[in-house]
Amino acid sequence: MQNVLSLPKILAMYKCTYNHHKGRFWHVTDFHYDHTYFAEQLSCNDDVPAPGPYGDYWCDSPWALVQSTVDFMAAKSSALTDVDFVIWTGDTVAHISDADTSLDTNLAILRNVTAALESALPNTPVYASLGNHDFFPSGQAEAQESEIYRAVGDLWTDWISSHSQVQGFQEGGFYATSVPNAPNLRLLALNTNLYYTANKLTADMADPAGQFSWIETQLKEARAAGQKVIITGHVPAGLLTPDLVDWFYPGHKKAFLQILFDYSDVIVATHFGHDHHDGFKVLQREDGSGAVSQFTAPSVTPWRARFTTPAGEQTGAPHNPGVRVVEFDRDTGEHIDYHQYFINLTDTNVQNKANWAKLYSFQEAYDVPDMSVGSIKAVYARVKDGEGEQYTRRFCRFSLVSALDKPCEERVRGEIYCGGLLYDKAQADSCVQDYLKRVNSTWLVTAELSLMLLGVFLFVVGYLSF
Repeated sequence: MQNVLSLPKILAMYKCTYNHHKGRFWHVTDFHYDHTYFAEQLSCNDDVPAPGPYGDYWCDSPWALVQSTVDFMAAKSSALTDVDFVIWTGDTVAHISDADTSLDTNLAILRNVTAALESALPNTPVYASLGNHDFFPSGQAEAQESEIYRAVGDLWTDWISSHSQVQGFQEGGFYATSVPNAPNLRLLALNTNLYYTANKLTADMADPAGQFSWIETQLKEARAAGQKVIITGHVPAGLLTPDLVDWFYPGHKKAFLQILFDYSDVIVATHFGHDHHDGFKVLQREDGSGAVSQFTAPSVTPWRARFTTPAGEQTGAPHNPGVRVVEFDRDTGEHIDYHQYFINLTDTNVQNKANWAKLYSFQEAYDVPDMSVGSIKAVYARVKDGEGEQYTRRFCRFSLVSALDKPCEERVRGEIYCGGLLYDKAQADSCVQDYLKRVNSTWLVTAELSLMLLGVFLFVVGYLSF
């Protein structure tokens, strides 16, 4: 008699095979540890007479928040069992003026957080990048060998592992590495601070530190070897959404994106920090070709920004600390889902205990099968067609790492939609205006129809009464 497997057994076998090929990695970013939080409060943007034990929305992170984040990652990794690595995308130093810090102080902070990660996750490699605030003076990333590159290269030698890549990092702050359990995958940890508009050292350079040439060589080698590539770094090339802020110098942005477009068949995803907000978008040519996904993870710091715009002084909304874990296919590198975790800072301070909890998963929140370019485009297509209000509302809420509904005005929704598909600020601004016209036009048609129906109703009522 032929032995026929039952459906439950087939599904169990499939799940076993699938799990064997599925890996995970953490993405943590923007710790912004403020060693003065309980004293001078040098990072705080307002008076904080009673600083909470785990932080305050006006300030950068106290050590308790940094340690709590790392401890949660370690505990969750033990429960998941298949975490292969961590990406740590910079800005470990607080928002403190250059007058009140130094390179030695910044390096001490980097050593402290590195030691915390090494202690909590001793068998998990961390692929780290520097952020603009890690440099001294702040934002001034040099395009050549420097003291910070040498010191941090030595500090991260065991994680980078390759002597030649450590040497490369010490000359420009970037490196490539293989990924554990994924032989067909490599990771590029970039120094995008070289292209940041606050960096006065590189404004007139065509290819700071030769990183563009190096990226293209790495991608060309990966393509020839049949490998896929994950790109990480601190400052993202895409527009901040909402708000549509451009972080890159125009020439650097054009060169960087051209490389991504040309090798979109090799790049499975890009991951950045810097924004402090949760977000995702597609970087693509105007005709939609060469598309690459960009994910920005929310910060650990809850710090609220204060900044000046043409409209006057602006204050950023309060947001909670967050960290995420990404699921990926070890064979193909394809990204499957991510799970965003957070703490409610207010409750945490009241309870004097950090209760990390899942905020959402990408698949569940946006009704998509994976994290691919196609899935992201599908989300924005729904938004364009007027069916996506629930998704923009979720985007607004998750952007602030909140389980509570947050305001999401029409302009903000337009910026989410346009910034999610367009990398050029002028085009995105124009897109927002078109979006608002379309929304207002729809509202007027709906209002006119409602008035017409009301008139018909009143006429019928009057006729029947007569």
